[in-house]
Amino acid sequence: MDKYSRATIREFMSPSNIGYIDDPSGTGHITDNADAVELTLSIRVEAGRIADAKYRIAGCTALIATLSVLSKELPGKTIDEALALDMPYLSGLLEGLPESKWRCAGYAVQALHLAIEDYQSKTS
Repeated sequence: MDKYSRATIREFMSPSNIGYIDDPSGTGHITDNADAVELTLSIRVEAGRIADAKYRIAGCTALIATLSVLSKELPGKTIDEALALDMPYLSGLLEGLPESKWRCAGYAVQALHLAIEDYQSKTS
């Protein structure tokens, strides 16, 4: 059985920023039936910085906790700073994730990249 840190359990039990952004600047959507994952991450960008991030999720403990910390890290970041966020960094914020859960939790980073690509496609 995988053991989760207190930080991971805290984020899972009381996740931040669940919801939708009206008229988002970018949206990333991932569905993976094999992992029973469905998630949408939306960002709002103002003056070149991410102003808000919200998500809707059906997924595992690790993914919910990772999206929660990611959504708290994004506001104030430039697009390049946001793109630099990766699983080792996010796992550190959660005081470590079991290695067996990194694949599923990695959907958070993938959704962020898709949301940024969506934003960039609308602004280029």
